[in-house]
Amino acid sequence: MFRLLNHYINGPALILVSAETFYFAMQSLAIYKILTMLNFHIHPDFNGARTTYMAFFTTTSMGCAGLYNRQHFVKYMDVISRLIVILPIVLIIMIAALFIKDRLVDGAFVGGSSIFCLITITVFSLTLLIWRAGFIKMIDNTDIFKRRIVILGTGKRAANIEKLSADHQHRTINIIGYIRLGDAPTETAAPYEECRRTENRRTEFWVPSSDLSRFCLDHKVEEVVVASMERRGQLPVKDLLACKFRGIQITEYSTYWERESGQVDPDEVCPSWMVFSNGFSVGIFRSFVKRAFDIVVSSLMLLMTLPLTLTTALLIVCESKGPVFYRQERVGLHGACFNVLKFRSMSTDAEKDGPRWAMKNDSRVTRVGNFIRKVRIDEIPQALNVLMGSMSFVGPRPERPVFVKVLAEKIPYYNERHAIKPGITGWAQVNYPYGATEHDAKMKLAYDLYSIKNGGLFLDIIIMTQTVKAVIWNSGAR
Repeated sequence: MFRLLNHYINGPALILVSAETFYFAMQSLAIYKILTMLNFHIHPDFNGARTTYMAFFTTTSMGCAGLYNRQHFVKYMDVISRLIVILPIVLIIMIAALFIKDRLVDGAFVGGSSIFCLITITVFSLTLLIWRAGFIKMIDNTDIFKRRIVILGTGKRAANIEKLSADHQHRTINIIGYIRLGDAPTETAAPYEECRRTENRRTEFWVPSSDLSRFCLDHKVEEVVVASMERRGQLPVKDLLACKFRGIQITEYSTYWERESGQVDPDEVCPSWMVFSNGFSVGIFRSFVKRAFDIVVSSLMLLMTLPLTLTTALLIVCESKGPVFYRQERVGLHGACFNVLKFRSMSTDAEKDGPRWAMKNDSRVTRVGNFIRKVRIDEIPQALNVLMGSMSFVGPRPERPVFVKVLAEKIPYYNERHAIKPGITGWAQVNYPYGATEHDAKMKLAYDLYSIKNGGLFLDIIIMTQTVKAVIWNSGAR
């Protein structure tokens, strides 16, 4: 993991996207040369600019499908299933773009160009499956991408890291063990007494504080994660400095958690950490760029989806009586309330018994509403909220005042999510599944705080690409 424009990027994922973009471009040029030699009439731009555009468009589309997400690219069946869905869509869009450009704009459609696209995508699909299988084997069977780390501490934080590593399948991290500082349990024990705890089978080491740097050098440790709960008088500061001066990275628990999970651990957040850490600052420049981005994207969204929105409005009117749009009070920037605008997806008497959480497979949802909620069409009118300035395109999902009041009393720092404008889509929406409980709200807050801390145009673009994945595979929060 390394940081790029405040956001943590997975190293193997960056290697994948770079290598596959380059390979697609080179493969396309080779196929172009071969087809030209066989007297296929192909547009000459495929010998340069168009090939480059095709490569970037293809790998960007693969990114939208989640093929560069750590939880997917390490699973071969996920790679196959997502390629089967996304690459035919890429091919159709390419051929449609060629027809529009060459026939409607230039007046001369070159049929051989469509054959070129078909062959290129087909060959790329087959070779990509072989390449990905080899890449996954290389990650699993070699230490090229594995980072050797030890966890300083054996308490609650260490248990959190252990669970996180198991849940996220951190194949690029090799946890050597968990260090328990202090004397070994017996006088005759080896310098680093290793023991197995039967309840979780994790490896723990008893290491005298003065031997920490020697332990790290002996075990070729690259990073020490300080997860000890007790700091005062027990943290081996001198030995940690010795490790640091020997090139070993020292990482505090909260930073490690943020880096590896894409969240801010809400149980470990404290005011001093929020004050002194990098991030959580919304300056004038960031606000200006974000507002300009919102206006451009929401305007394009409304224009491009106009036929879809008109059809949706007609279907809603035909199915049930009531307004096409649904207005509901939500909490926005700095706690100010506004009316969010959506296509009506529930019956008009949905809240006759009072407000309640929207649930998965909610019985109040109409048939048309069920479909437009699944594919997120009901969210399109919120682009008007973005244009009016009450929302942003990317940000925490706005919640209702009645629920905000309850959650703010039970979940620490819940109101901090209102430090920026709420959004149509957000980091929690693309990373956390559908949920409607207090626990779900707390988990989504963990993602929201990460996006507030590390937000910027770069993360906004990543969230937008990942929203495509959430729509196609009907995943993510609401």
